Amino acid sequence: MKNHLYTLRTFLLSLIALLSGYVLIVGLSVRSNENRLNVRILTNSPLDSFRLKKFDLAKKKKGKNYVEATVSQNELQQIKKSGFKVAMVSTRGRNTSIPPFYKTLEEIESDLHRLQLKYPNILAVEKIGESTALKLPIWAAKISDNAAESEDEPRILFMGVHHAREPIGANICLRIMESLCEGYDTDNKIEEWVDDLEIWLVPVVNPDGYKYVMDNNLHFPWWRKNLRDNDGDGLFNPLYDGVDLNRNYDYNWDEGGDGKPNSWFYRGRSPFSENETKSILRLALRENFVIGISYHSYGESILFPWGNYNRPPDLELIVEIASEMAARIRKESGRGRYSILPLNGRVGQSSIWMYGQLRVLDYIVEVGTEYFPAEEHIDFILDEHLKGAYYLFDKMLNTGVSGHVYDGETGAPLLAEVEVRELATDYVQPRRTDPRFGSFHRLLNPGYYTFEIRSEGYHPKIVSDVRVRRGRFKELNVGLRRKNKVLSNGASN
Repeated sequence: MKNHLYTLRTFLLSLIALLSGYVLIVGLSVRSNENRLNVRILTNSPLDSFRLKKFDLAKKKKGKNYVEATVSQNELQQIKKSGFKVAMVSTRGRNTSIPPFYKTLEEIESDLHRLQLKYPNILAVEKIGESTALKLPIWAAKISDNAAESEDEPRILFMGVHHAREPIGANICLRIMESLCEGYDTDNKIEEWVDDLEIWLVPVVNPDGYKYVMDNNLHFPWWRKNLRDNDGDGLFNPLYDGVDLNRNYDYNWDEGGDGKPNSWFYRGRSPFSENETKSILRLALRENFVIGISYHSYGESILFPWGNYNRPPDLELIVEIASEMAARIRKESGRGRYSILPLNGRVGQSSIWMYGQLRVLDYIVEVGTEYFPAEEHIDFILDEHLKGAYYLFDKMLNTGVSGHVYDGETGAPLLAEVEVRELATDYVQPRRTDPRFGSFHRLLNPGYYTFEIRSEGYHPKIVSDVRVRRGRFKELNVGLRRKNKVLSNGASN
C-alpha cells in the first residue's frame, strides 16, 4: 500500500489513543461574525415566546415554533440554561431557503423513472417499501446489463439520506446512476462494471424526513429523523417525534443512540421498528451485498466498522478498502484527501449491522464540510465521490473467492453459510449464499484459507488450502451430501 495511506499498524497504534468508549461525533463547524452566532431557538408555546423576550435578542426570523437570532456566546449559554432547545444555523450571506440544486423528493422520483425510461435495458426501479408516517414510496434503482432480471452477479449497495438534513447523499447516488447509464455504450470500463455487477442505489432512505425538510425550507441544520408519531397524538411535534434511522438497526441497538424520544439520536422503541430500516433489511437479506456505502454529511471522512468493540476479523481488508477509497477523494478545499476513522461498534447503525450480521464490507461516508454543501462545491464533490465509487466497482472484481454451493445429488442451489475459518468469530456472522443461485462472493486478501460450508439438513464440508492470488478470483464450487439419506444396504448416513 502506498505511503500516504494508513497502514494497519498505524491504525492500530492510533486506536490506543482513543478512549475505550470511543464515540464518533461529527462536530458542527460554526462560522462567526465578530464572535456572534446565528441560532434557531425552539418556542413550543406562547409562554416560551414570552420568556424569550427578556433576552432582547437581535431577531432575524420568526417561525411558528422557532425564532432565529444572532447571539453572543454568553447569550447562547444563558438561553440554554433557561431550558431552550437551540440549533445552529448557517451564517452564510445567502437566502436561508434550500438552494434549487438540492432536488425535492418528487424531482428525485421523476429522475429515477426518467432514467429507467431512457435506459430500460440497464436500469430498473423498484419500490422496496413505504415510509413510516406518510407512507411515501422508498425507491431503489438497480443498474446491470439485464436490469429486469435477477442475475448471478456480485452486488454493491449505495444509500443516501438516512438523515433528513443530509441531502448530498441523494445527489451522489443520482450522479453515479447518470454516469453509469450515460457511459455504458462508450466507456469499456463502465461496460465491464455494468455487465459483471449488480449496482443498487437507494437515494433517499428517509423520504418522510427529507420531504419535511425540503417542503418547509428547513435549512441548515434543522431536521434529522423520520416523522414517527412517538406520542400517538396524530400531530407532528418536532420536539418529541421522529426516530433516528441510523440508530435503529439491530446490532448493539440497545447500547447506542438514546432511549428518549425528544433526542436527535432516539433509536426507536425496538430494532427495525421503522418501515424505512425494515425496507433496507429486506433488500439486504434478499440481495446479499458484498460492499455497502451510506452517504452522510459532514466530515470529509470514511468511517468503517469498528473502533471500540471486539476486533473486526476482516480489519486489514476493511482498512485497506477505506484507505484506498479515501485516497481517491479530495477534500472540498482541494488540499488533502479524506481521512478514515473507526465507527462506534456499540451503536445500531447501518454499517455496524451490515457488517456484523451480514458480513457486508460496509462504510459510512461523511461528505463535505457542512450539511448542505454550497453550490460552488457541488460539482467538485460529486466528481470526487464518483472516483470513490469507481474504485469500489474495480475492487468488487479484483481479489477473493467466489463459487456455488449445491445439492451434491440434484445440483439444486443451496442456502448455506460459507465460513472462512481463519476469520471466524461469534460476533460477526459468516457470509451466506444467495439461495436463488447458491452463489457466494467473498473479498479476501491474498493468502491461504480454509473454508467450511454448512447448510441445514446437509453434512458440512471443509475445503483446505484455498489459495487467493492478488488480482484474481478463485472459483470454489462445493456439493453437499444430504443427511439421513437411506443407503442401498438399508443403513442411513
